[in-house]
Amino acid sequence: MRNKITARDNPLVKQTARLLKSREARQTEGLFLCEGGVMLEEALRSGAAIDKVFAREGTALPQLPSGVGVYEVSEGVLEKLSDVKTPQGIVFTCGIPSGRRLRGPHVLALENVQDPGNVGTVIRTAEAFGIDSVALLGACADVYTPKTVRSTMGSIFRLHICTGGTEDFFAQTAALGLPVYAAALTREAVPIRAVDLAKAAVMIGNEANGLSEKTLDLCDKHVIIPISGIQSLNAAVAASIFMYEMARKE
Repeated sequence: MRNKITARDNPLVKQTARLLKSREARQTEGLFLCEGGVMLEEALRSGAAIDKVFAREGTALPQLPSGVGVYEVSEGVLEKLSDVKTPQGIVFTCGIPSGRRLRGPHVLALENVQDPGNVGTVIRTAEAFGIDSVALLGACADVYTPKTVRSTMGSIFRLHICTGGTEDFFAQTAALGLPVYAAALTREAVPIRAVDLAKAAVMIGNEANGLSEKTLDLCDKHVIIPISGIQSLNAAVAASIFMYEMARKE
């Protein structure tokens, strides 16, 4: 049975809308917002913890698990729960997994990568290449912002994503017995083909500034992708090349 909500100032609508822009609200509620029928199907296939579904009147919905709240809402409510100009007709909330530790042997870490599109693209590509974990360290874009979620195209529901600090990351990789390689253009850097990435962790830094000096000092080696004509690659592109090499050498 669907409950009806037509008022934009409905308390549940206002509470849910805060998940759009507030990282603190997402952390407090343990929920994030997703949009669209395709994403809902992806979430269902992946066994994601779907909490509530808000749908435009007359919208057909797939079979949902018992306990999921279903609400038939007005166009005005949909607009309040969406960050795109034209809402797709379905918005839903999912639970945020907590307390995740790294899984190996293929780990890709982002440090202070701030563009949501880059973070989402890395997550999508990581699933394609069979990466075991993606770690988001420091001041990375929040993986649960709507733009990042959209950029993952459903991979967010399946990939093992961890967040935390750099020191804890190195403690976990050490416990897994994984070398850590920095993607960095330094004097001591070696070409990507000169290292064995079959069982390793690779770190990608901020779009403008790269990895922090502290992180560079902690890494086992610095590695470059030989290129010509330009100084550097987009963070997501560089990460994709490293992940391809990690999969290729398996």
